[in-house]
Amino acid sequence: MKKRIGVLATILLIVMTVPLFAAGQVESAEESSMPQFIEIGTAGIGGAYYPIGIALAEILTDELGTQATAQITGGDVDNIGLVQNRDVKIAIATSASAYNATRGVEPYTVKYDNIMGLFSNLTQGIYQIAVLDNSNIHSIEDLKGKRVSLGPAGNLGVLLTSYVLEAAGLSMDDLRASYVAHSEGVAMMTDGNLDAVIIQSAAPSPALREIEAGGHKVRLISVPEYIIEKISSARPYLARFVLPASVHNTQDDVVTLNSTNMCIVDRNLHEDVVYKITKALMENISRIQSSHPAASQFSLEMAPLMPIELHPGAARYFREQGLIK
Repeated sequence: MKKRIGVLATILLIVMTVPLFAAGQVESAEESSMPQFIEIGTAGIGGAYYPIGIALAEILTDELGTQATAQITGGDVDNIGLVQNRDVKIAIATSASAYNATRGVEPYTVKYDNIMGLFSNLTQGIYQIAVLDNSNIHSIEDLKGKRVSLGPAGNLGVLLTSYVLEAAGLSMDDLRASYVAHSEGVAMMTDGNLDAVIIQSAAPSPALREIEAGGHKVRLISVPEYIIEKISSARPYLARFVLPASVHNTQDDVVTLNSTNMCIVDRNLHEDVVYKITKALMENISRIQSSHPAASQFSLEMAPLMPIELHPGAARYFREQGLIK
C-alpha cells in the first residue's frame, strides 16, 4: 500500500512538473520571438526625427513582419523617458541626453537603467550661434547683456550654451535669454527683437535658410578652440565640428561643437530580437539616408560608435561586421 502511494505521488509530481516546464519553454520562446508591435519614439512632424522614424518603421515592418510605427512625441528628452518606462521599444535621442540619462547626470537626477544603444551617428546636432551679418556680435564674450533665444526650454542647445558660457567665464545670467522655437527666434531676430539665436540642429537649419531666402544675410559665431577642448574633454558625447563656409555663403568656415543623434532601445528586449532589428536596419541604410537630408551621411562604420553601452543584440551584429571587438 505504501509503495503504491509512493508511485502515485511520483506520477503526480511528474504530471504537475511537465506543464510548468512547458510554460517556461513557451515563455522563453516568446521573449526571443519578434514582438507583434514595435513603437519608435520620434518628435514633432516638422523636424528630422519624424521622417527618419517613419523610414525605420517601414524597414522593420517590411523586413521582420512586425507592425512598427513612428510615434509623434515631445522629442529628445521625452523619448528618453518613454524608453525608460517601456512605453516605446526604440526612440531617437541625442547622444548627450542618452549619456547623461544613463549616468544620472544633469539634468537627470537618477540613472535611467533601461536605456541601451542601438546605433549612433544617425544625424549631426550642430551647435550654431546665429546673428545677422550686420550685427556687432563677433565672439562669445560679445553675447553678454544681449537678447538671445536659446531655443525651446529643455532642448540640448540650452545646456550647451551653459557649458560654453561657463568655459568663457560667463553665466546664463549674463544673457537676456528667451526660450522659443528656432523659427520664431529667427523671425524675432530679423524684426529687431533679438540679437542672436542659438540653434542646436543639423545644418543648414531650415529656420536660417528661410530668412536667407527672404533676403537676410546670416553669420555664425565660432566657438574658440580652448572652449571646445575644455568642454569636449569632460563630455565624450561632444566633439569639435567644422561647418563649411558654403553652408551660408557669407563667411569663413565656422568651428563649433557637435553632438550626434542616435537610436536607443529598451534593455529588456531579447538579444535575438535586437540583433534582427539591427541587421534589418543596417542592411537598408540607403533608405534611412534618403528619409531626410540630415541623415544623408549616416554610415555603417560610424553606427556602433557611441558614449553608452550597446545592447548585446546590436553588439553581436556589429561584431560580426568586424566593427567592434
